[in-house]
Amino acid sequence: MMRARLITSTIAGVVAVPAMLAQSPHTLSGNVALVGDYRFRGLSQTYTQPAIQGGVDYAAATGAYLGAWGSNVSGNQFLNGGSLELDLYGGYRWAVGKVGLDLGMQYYWYPRARYNIDPGDRYNTAEVYVGGRYDQFTVKYSHALTNLFGMNTRTIGGYCGIGADGTAATTDCLGTGGSKGSSYVDLNAAFNVVFGMSLALHYGRQYVRRYDRLSYADYKIGLTRAFGAATLGAALLGTVLPVHADDRGIARNRKRGQAGHRLVGEQSVLT
Repeated sequence: MMRARLITSTIAGVVAVPAMLAQSPHTLSGNVALVGDYRFRGLSQTYTQPAIQGGVDYAAATGAYLGAWGSNVSGNQFLNGGSLELDLYGGYRWAVGKVGLDLGMQYYWYPRARYNIDPGDRYNTAEVYVGGRYDQFTVKYSHALTNLFGMNTRTIGGYCGIGADGTAATTDCLGTGGSKGSSYVDLNAAFNVVFGMSLALHYGRQYVRRYDRLSYADYKIGLTRAFGAATLGAALLGTVLPVHADDRGIARNRKRGQAGHRLVGEQSVLT
């Protein structure tokens, strides 16, 4: 099921820190952004509200890299915490001509945030990933080593939707067990088009193990154009939900935000 929604412009800023030494085998860079809606795998993490984001990345000439990135998130989605997401990641990249390979691990950390249940399961998630690139085409596969953002029998397995009479259903619930082993497939392509603009295409598929009703797809079609040190862009993005999800109220209770597709504009600055 597709759902549509239009959003006003988003403004984002990104600042890169030059390499510490021009001839050094080590590179340190940083970024800062202000966005109108933080989207992760197609779903809003801020209930469509603005976010302040920033990160720092270290890369060695050998291909090894480490990084950290943070953003505010909605306290309505990540309960009892500081409305903060911190991502820690590292890995190794190889590249030969137009071909590249990326192996790494990422940890999504939501300080103090937990579900409103005993013993208070956390949203924190660890994933390993492998990515490949050929020219302007990339593919990436991520695999959850933990429950996917805390989803298990205690946290979401008991949700059974809403019956025809408007009362809570007691049968045909979401599922049982942990969601460890969930996966996400990320496909991307980038093309240079007219008037100096770049076209970006994205399709992703989130599989939630043991909770098929929560699996979904997302997409993005974006255009960007550089103006000196600034880059302006706009994108149409959204999600495709299982037909039965919204019928039973599940989509509105999905862990990671609102579904639908939106037109998003953005501006980024690079120095």
